[in-house]
Amino acid sequence: MTSEQQPHTTDFPEKRLFHEGILDPETFARNYILKCYEPSKVMAPFVEHYFISRRRPLYDPEYVGHDVLSRPAASLFIQPQGAFVQGPSLHRRTLRAKDSVLYVGAQFKPGGFYPFWQKKMSELTEKTIPAGAVIPGIKSLSDSALTELDDITILTAIDTALTAVRPRNEARIGFINEVVRYIEHDHITSVSAVADAFAMSERSLQQLFQDYVGVGIKWIIMRARFLEVTRFARTQPKPDWTTIATDSGYSDQSHFIRDFKKIVGLSPRQYITLVRSHKSPHANDEDSFFKASLLQS
Repeated sequence: MTSEQQPHTTDFPEKRLFHEGILDPETFARNYILKCYEPSKVMAPFVEHYFISRRRPLYDPEYVGHDVLSRPAASLFIQPQGAFVQGPSLHRRTLRAKDSVLYVGAQFKPGGFYPFWQKKMSELTEKTIPAGAVIPGIKSLSDSALTELDDITILTAIDTALTAVRPRNEARIGFINEVVRYIEHDHITSVSAVADAFAMSERSLQQLFQDYVGVGIKWIIMRARFLEVTRFARTQPKPDWTTIATDSGYSDQSHFIRDFKKIVGLSPRQYITLVRSHKSPHANDEDSFFKASLLQS
């Protein structure tokens, strides 16, 4: 391994904005301490951030957190029970506090896991694979006394294991992330608008995202739209859903409600009731994201 490929063992600045996909961030924060860190420069083209989440001593054993607006990308999860990679998901992810005292890992950028996977990402969508099959060096971390390690030791181990795979950076990955940023920050409402902005045919753009990201442009547009909607609704004493629907480009209220429920997993009224109550709905065992993922791996 050359000096340029060596990870920076101490250069993991902590990120501050990382709660955007959590349905009820206030309740989550009362149960878990979540910290996210920048990857090394070597892994920056592929990894959005590393994360370490430790359960608080006085947690609610009935707490269920829903990461329903997850990024359009793969994620690496490492727990004392093992390590796995979760492919892109269009559905809710559920975390039960009583399932794990600690979880750590890496959130890849859209398209960022493709150089590790070396296959169409659509083949990994809604699936879970053992991390060791793609990242052999991660097994030593999952086999260790994970709960006894400090953050810098964990971060260095993850970064080192990923770097050892020697993924090849591609211009397409940077382009994909430019497209995603455009969608998220420019209030884009249609696939055709994205294709026009980047001088591509809709078909070519959709194929690129299916191959490298694993989800379509339309879902990414909907995710960005409802991320903004839920963020705004949480700030309102009594959200006016009719106005919110109109401002979001919906002329049909029922269409807005269907799309909201498809992305968030709850109706607008159920969502705001959940946030106001600061209680998370209980989940069945089969809904436990981490438990189910480990069983599949």
